[in-house]
Amino acid sequence: MGADTQCIRPFMFNLMVRVLEEEGCKADTLVRGLSLELGDLSSQDTRISFDQALIMIDNAYRISGDPAWGLRVAGAVNIGDWGMMGYAVASCATLWDAMLIGQRFSRVATRLTDTRVTEENDFFSLSSRPLYRAGEATRFLVEEDLGGVVGLLHRYLGDDTVPYEVHLSYPEPPYVAMYESHFRCPLKFEQARNCILWSRDLMQREIPSRNPAATQMAIRHCETLIADEEGSGGIAEQVRTRLVQQPGRYPPLAEVAADYDMSESTLRRALTAEGTSYQLLLNDVRRKLAIEYLTTSRLKLEEIAVLVGYTDLSNFRRAFKSWTGEAPLAYRRRATAS
Repeated sequence: MGADTQCIRPFMFNLMVRVLEEEGCKADTLVRGLSLELGDLSSQDTRISFDQALIMIDNAYRISGDPAWGLRVAGAVNIGDWGMMGYAVASCATLWDAMLIGQRFSRVATRLTDTRVTEENDFFSLSSRPLYRAGEATRFLVEEDLGGVVGLLHRYLGDDTVPYEVHLSYPEPPYVAMYESHFRCPLKFEQARNCILWSRDLMQREIPSRNPAATQMAIRHCETLIADEEGSGGIAEQVRTRLVQQPGRYPPLAEVAADYDMSESTLRRALTAEGTSYQLLLNDVRRKLAIEYLTTSRLKLEEIAVLVGYTDLSNFRRAFKSWTGEAPLAYRRRATAS
């Protein structure tokens, strides 16, 4: 894979559009010089290259006129901006678990940096470096990457969730006061690497939203997304990826067709040509999710029904029996007893 390979998800650039617009800037020229429309950045199926990302970063600096643009974006990050990986991270048991999951599934988000988590004596370290030569954009990539992690921890776990120390490979910027305000810990510039050092006690802190069943579900979704991208790439696989992208939300055929710039009839024909249909794909996703919820969680049947898209419990029971030949609770008893 090279810097010109279009394999990077656009979540972070959709966030950049949001931040520009919130600050009263026109984001239209963010994609200037690229064969992309601004709306493409909000599509889950768009893929960009590292080279294209650098062009958009340069455009964003020009539009915003803000030398601290990377920290501006970092301060606006929320869990949803990390795609499915965000759901996996948010449901982990501890901060250390969350860091490991983030490293494992970084390609499911907008991966522009290589991140590594390691244990170092009395500390845990999260390091970051651009995937390829990034020139002047290096500072943005590190600010957005490491700054985004710290910003999320402040937002979801409180202002006392601060690093022990932050090391940065580049010289101290003129807006260092923003670094001090954002990271709230000692800063060291012109270091050998870009990293955050965390105390061992902090990394063992439990996450309030921890949910082991949800973590496993999100991990499986991330694995599915990766596997699908490594597969044939046919329209059926793309639609399946679309269906598992947002847990608990199953868009109608018309919405999915619009995502692919197709009419409903064209999408139906394309799926038929691959030996399937939208309803078959939807049923398969729902079946797999229902089975995982039944066998890996203690959720009530009514809750599972809603999570897989059924507001009426009797309809869910009938659907589940048609998929497996068993009633949901009977399936759960047999599966958990074995």
